[in-house]
Amino acid sequence: MTASPVWVVLLATIASCGGSQRAPGAGADTSAAGASPASGAPAALIAGAEGACPATGAWAECSVIKRLEQAGLVPQVDSGDASEPPLTPRGTLLRVGRAELELYFYPDAAAREREQETLDREKYVNYGGSQTFRAEPTLIGNANLIAVLHSNNSKQRERVGDALTAGPPQPQRQ
Repeated sequence: MTASPVWVVLLATIASCGGSQRAPGAGADTSAAGASPASGAPAALIAGAEGACPATGAWAECSVIKRLEQAGLVPQVDSGDASEPPLTPRGTLLRVGRAELELYFYPDAAAREREQETLDREKYVNYGGSQTFRAEPTLIGNANLIAVLHSNNSKQRERVGDALTAGPPQPQRQ
């Protein structure tokens, strides 16, 4: 008995999707301290073990990285810190292709909204908006996260914006 072409394609697709799973404990330190790997390390190493990044309804560095990877992007943690005055949290810097993505995490959405209002809106463009000749950074705010993307690539801006505005991973209902 031969397999139909549809089944062959389906099985090949399923097999190719399962190849990137890591064994628990593989990769970088996944302790609660949230240590980041050295500059240029693949961002997937941060998530490490299964369940190391719980779905809490709030953004965390590991959940942003996972969401970007699910969007087909390849984020890498940069060893440098991100700084976007007047934002007060210490930022995390990711490389997404040739672009830089700054991440700022807040305790909740209200704290993020208060701080986002202090930004000079003339300096940024929303991810759905068009950049001008000044190539403004793209501002993405969602839940407890402010992300600032430095990219002139409109497709990349759209993909990152769509991935992050979809919202943080939500806890499963019991």
